[in-house]
Amino acid sequence: MIVVVNDANILIDIVELGIENLFFQLNLNFVTTDLVLGEVNDSQVRKLSYFQEKGLLKIESLSSGDLIELYTLSGTIGNLSDNDLSAFILSQKKNGILLTSDNRLRKHAKSQDKEVHGHLWIFDQLVDQGIMPPETASIKLKLLCEEVNEKLGLPDKECQRRYKKWRGSQSDENS
Repeated sequence: MIVVVNDANILIDIVELGIENLFFQLNLNFVTTDLVLGEVNDSQVRKLSYFQEKGLLKIESLSSGDLIELYTLSGTIGNLSDNDLSAFILSQKKNGILLTSDNRLRKHAKSQDKEVHGHLWIFDQLVDQGIMPPETASIKLKLLCEEVNEKLGLPDKECQRRYKKWRGSQSDENS
C-alpha cells in the first residue's frame, strides 16, 4: 500500500470539513510526524487520535540523524518551518508521497523530485475510490475554498473543472 506523509494543513482541513472518517478509508498508509501534530489544535488532535488508536494514522518522531538533516536543511532553505521539513524528511525516509498544500513545501519537494499532492488529489481519490459521492465532493471542496480555508489558494480552474465534472456525474447517475 502507498505511504503518504501528511502535513498539518491537510490534517487540519479534513477535520474542519468533517471528512476524517472518509479520508482514513482511502487505500493509503497515513503517517505524520510528532512535530506536524504539534501544529494541530487540541480538538483536532482528539479527533485524529481515534484513527491513531485504530492504526490508520501513524505518528513518528524523527531520529537524531533526521533531526540533524532537518537543522541542516533549515539553515539552507530558511523559508520552511521545522514542522514542514519534518514531513518532507519523513516522506523521503518512507519513500512515500508528501501530502501538503503549502506552496513553499510543495516547491521544495518537487525540486527534490519528491512526489507531492494536495487537497485536490485527496478529493479525486475519495471520488475515484468510491468513498465520497461526487456531489458531496463538490460541496465539500466549495466549503473548503470558501469557508474552512479561504487562504488556501487552490487553482480556480482546477476547482471549477471538478465542480462541473462531479455535478455532471451525479445527474448522469440519476438519468
